[in-house]
Amino acid sequence: MIFLAASLWGTAGLFVRTAGKYGLNEMQLVFLRTFFTALVLGIILLIKDKSLFKIKLKDLWLFIAAGILSIVLFNFCYYKTMSLTSLSVAAVLLYTAPFFVVIMSVFIFKQRLTLKKCAACVTAFIGCCLVTGAFGTGEKLSAAAIVFGLLTGFGYSLYTVFGSLMLNRGYSSYTITFYTFGFALLGCIPFTDFKSAATVCVNAPAVIPVAFLMAVFNTVLPYLLYTAGLCGVDASIAPIIAMVEPVVATLIGAAVYGEKITLSGAAGILIVLASVFVLNFKGRVKNAES
Repeated sequence: MIFLAASLWGTAGLFVRTAGKYGLNEMQLVFLRTFFTALVLGIILLIKDKSLFKIKLKDLWLFIAAGILSIVLFNFCYYKTMSLTSLSVAAVLLYTAPFFVVIMSVFIFKQRLTLKKCAACVTAFIGCCLVTGAFGTGEKLSAAAIVFGLLTGFGYSLYTVFGSLMLNRGYSSYTITFYTFGFALLGCIPFTDFKSAATVCVNAPAVIPVAFLMAVFNTVLPYLLYTAGLCGVDASIAPIIAMVEPVVATLIGAAVYGEKITLSGAAGILIVLASVFVLNFKGRVKNAES
């Protein structure tokens, strides 16, 4: 489920580029995507089971923190990083997330810091660097780019932590995802230019179904899958598996937009997939023996 979720996240470029052609900027797209995500999930909960709307008041802070920190902070810092450095370097800084999760899992979930996890984390990160071509940029990073890039990785990692905490408290993936994006929607309001967005939607109505489809296939489905997948793996392993996202994005870029895959990029794809395979293969063997 985590592998499939990351694969769906890898399709983001298709929607972002299509929406960009209509004149919608990134933050406006984030707002529309978040709005449709909360709307679709709300309808699903109404049809599936109204009791899924129930949460305990003492747990409210978890949902607020997940929405504001792991969605809004992540998106804001990611777009800021992309404005300060190249897209490839921004993507690599994003995938410092597994390192944050591995460290936090030791203290929060009392998980063991094993050699397998560390090796897979480092190997997958190297693979991502090769896929994005960051090793060959020769780019000098500003302090601001590094800070916002690391905040991007930290924000991205927090969804895994908060999601695991909420799952441990008995909440379903539907409840977690709905309230996370509900509070994220509120957090997007101060950063969104609604007047400009309304003008774009009136002049190019086709942008609305694009945002809706992005909400369904790039947000609702992957977040439900990822959150549910957290039930079956350690929190520290999940973001390492999710490193297949840039691999899928690279393959889509080649297939749809004719972007070239270099030899180092192909090697990076194989390295990322190998690290994911090793994590899952060893886990299955251990479970079978037990």
